[in-house]
Amino acid sequence: MRQKFILTIFFILFFVDAAFPQQKPRLIVLISIDQMIPEYFERYDHQFTGGLKRLYTEGVVFTNATLNYASTETGPGHASLSTGSYPATSGIHANEWFDQKTRKQIYCTADTLAKAVEGEGGGSSPKNLVVTAFGDWLKAESPVSKVVSVASKDRAAILMGGKRPNHAFWYDRKTGHMVTSTYYTQTIPDWAKKFNDGNWVEKNLPGSWWKLRPVGDYEMNGPDELQGEMIWGMSSSFPHQFAIEKRNEQTLTSPWGDMLTMDFAKAAIEGEKLGQRAMTDILCVGLSCTDYVGHSFGPNSHEIHDHLLRVDQALGAFIDHVEKIVGNGNVLFVLSSDHGVMPLPEYTSKVKKESARRLLVDSMIVPKVAELEQQLQKEMKTSEWLVSRNGFLNYGVAKKSKMSETAFEQKVRNGLLNIDGIADVFFKRELVDKKTKQRPYLGHFQRSYYAPRGEDFQVLFCENCLPTTRPTGTSHGSAYRYDNHIPLIVMGWGLQASRVTREVHSVDVAPTLARILGLTYPKTVDGSPLNEVRR
Repeated sequence: MRQKFILTIFFILFFVDAAFPQQKPRLIVLISIDQMIPEYFERYDHQFTGGLKRLYTEGVVFTNATLNYASTETGPGHASLSTGSYPATSGIHANEWFDQKTRKQIYCTADTLAKAVEGEGGGSSPKNLVVTAFGDWLKAESPVSKVVSVASKDRAAILMGGKRPNHAFWYDRKTGHMVTSTYYTQTIPDWAKKFNDGNWVEKNLPGSWWKLRPVGDYEMNGPDELQGEMIWGMSSSFPHQFAIEKRNEQTLTSPWGDMLTMDFAKAAIEGEKLGQRAMTDILCVGLSCTDYVGHSFGPNSHEIHDHLLRVDQALGAFIDHVEKIVGNGNVLFVLSSDHGVMPLPEYTSKVKKESARRLLVDSMIVPKVAELEQQLQKEMKTSEWLVSRNGFLNYGVAKKSKMSETAFEQKVRNGLLNIDGIADVFFKRELVDKKTKQRPYLGHFQRSYYAPRGEDFQVLFCENCLPTTRPTGTSHGSAYRYDNHIPLIVMGWGLQASRVTREVHSVDVAPTLARILGLTYPKTVDGSPLNEVRR
């Protein structure tokens, strides 16, 4: 009797499972907020009321997500998210790199064969990306599925979209339009034309950027006017006036640039019927303007605070719009970022009273490298160049001097380490050889180094030191925690809210989405599926 009961239960469960298989989301929305750091959630969560609030409270939140590599820039960051591959694998190891053969700087998405479409855009494609992205994996198994990628920055839209999306659009700061290239299409779809014809910037950008909340709500950030912040007009404090003749460009250094991108993404959903057909589609949305604001004013500024409050509201409306069209529970939202940011050195030193400094490269680093060059030329009795500012070495001269390559490198290393601000030097042989004896951050540099396009050596600057050519603003690009720590949140599609504290990486996003969709992904993937993201 007991065996019969167990057998009956087995058949009931079997047929129920067969009749109601686990659904796949109709639409996956990957949102990358450029230069977003997890600390913003902790700092401003009590003031968030929209999309950021929902994601942080309703999603699976990975509190210890990192890039796990050194080249923390926009191009590598978006390529890693979409491909699941580190820069050392994807080929996008920097925003731009120096090509020794052509003696030119190569931009990560530059493509002279990708022409303008109907007179706008052009010049960009994923040509330099040497691996495929999760959108490509989906289309390989479901050709009728659609992949659309949009962002203010071309490199964000292009590298998230992968090799063969249906569309990739980015913002043209001259016209205020969203544009593409002939790599993707020969004609602009009607929904995109309609959006551009609507003159979004002219209709939506106000005369000035003012604070959304009462002044006292921003006091946690310190003073509004601070040395090191970008001067907008006559000062760096609110309000910020938009100049009519510059509004298309100034839109990018404001929350309205990200609002434009989200409105364009809504138009793409409706125009392409994303998530509204009997298959899964993908929409990638790059909110790039957080990066422009953060670069200009720093991550502790009143500007970044207000920017995020406005993005929070717009993102809430965007999420509601998507769920209304596609259906609540049919959408999987993923929020992450391409990199973090170093606090403004002046904020750290003057407000927090901690050590930080601005390394002005042209006056503090370049002259010292020139001195090293002269010293080495004298020692090696040559007038030929030895150490290039682009990170290359003249091994031919060392050979003529009967000096081994390792001995030459050691001389260069010793000289560079004597320069104030340089903490370590990594040579190509160390970066390509996984057996190199580990030392701090070597692994980060190895995961960033793409040998066919790499320099002969790379430099690690001191922590809390900002190498820059400008007296204002801040940046990213280091291997340190402040540039590496990123948010990673997955929400929707029936997932339960939770917190995950173990270390995970941005390269884990693509294989996680692939597993959800039952896709086969290539061996070039460096990440692993996140087991916590299960329905």
